[in-house]
Amino acid sequence: MEVYDFCLILASPPEQRRIAQVRGVEPHLTDQPDKRQVIARREAPSLAEAVVSVIQELEAVNLAPVRVCDNDWLTLADIATRIGKSREIVRLWSIGKQGPGAFPPPLNPGCDTRFYSWTEVSHWLRRRLGYQLPDPGPDLVVANLLLQARRQASRLLDPQALSVLLTSYMAASPTGVVQPRPYAVGDQSWPSRPAVRARAAA
Repeated sequence: MEVYDFCLILASPPEQRRIAQVRGVEPHLTDQPDKRQVIARREAPSLAEAVVSVIQELEAVNLAPVRVCDNDWLTLADIATRIGKSREIVRLWSIGKQGPGAFPPPLNPGCDTRFYSWTEVSHWLRRRLGYQLPDPGPDLVVANLLLQARRQASRLLDPQALSVLLTSYMAASPTGVVQPRPYAVGDQSWPSRPAVRARAAA
């Protein structure tokens, strides 16, 4: 068991009496101006289990987590600072003019200020250039995306069509390689197509 620290953003500023009911969770004292961020410390077998357990306990006291803080979006300048290189060399990597190529694409292509996933970039740096960097792992990034997907699912007109992009859990194969297993079409966490059509027609 390890102790994991992370933060979440709630739908509204929490009442202190509710936060006090969730172990290892407290308001982010420097969060301004709306006081919706909370800091969590949780002992668990994995980071994923720590995040899920905190989310479930927050929801049990009628607090609604809407984001997991993953700190994953970085500019080229941020990446350069983090690894001790110039922004220009990182920019050249990003456009394939230097380095081994296949630099991760920006998260918001076409914008003046482009952001990149640190999870993807750090993996590229370790694999392609041999950088000795800590692996941030994708747990917080995926948890944040899944939390947002769950919140938006009821607004989708055809959630079943998108459910194939998700995975219900990761199962290890006999060779030890982790393989994603897709959601069953009838998964009850997603509305059925008839239910969606009925809602759209209402």
